[in-house]
Amino acid sequence: MDRQRLEQIEKYVLRYLKARHQTRILAKELFESTSEYANADMVRALEDLEKHERLLVRHTTEGNDYISLTAHGVVHLGLDDIEMT
Repeated sequence: MDRQRLEQIEKYVLRYLKARHQTRILAKELFESTSEYANADMVRALEDLEKHERLLVRHTTEGNDYISLTAHGVVHLGLDDIEMT
């Protein structure tokens, strides 16, 4: 995947999180939110945001896959007025 496409998907992910005004979402909800991007491409964007940007983490709790913003991600998105879950 080229870098421009990856950045486009990363921006979508961050806009989605910001619009939800939540620090943690079910990964399934993100994947179901659009048919514009393949799930595999979305996973690549999540990996980049997690490993390189350190804006989020992916984790599984009680069988559910979640995406959670890090403290840095909360500040980056301007969501520091909400309580982290």
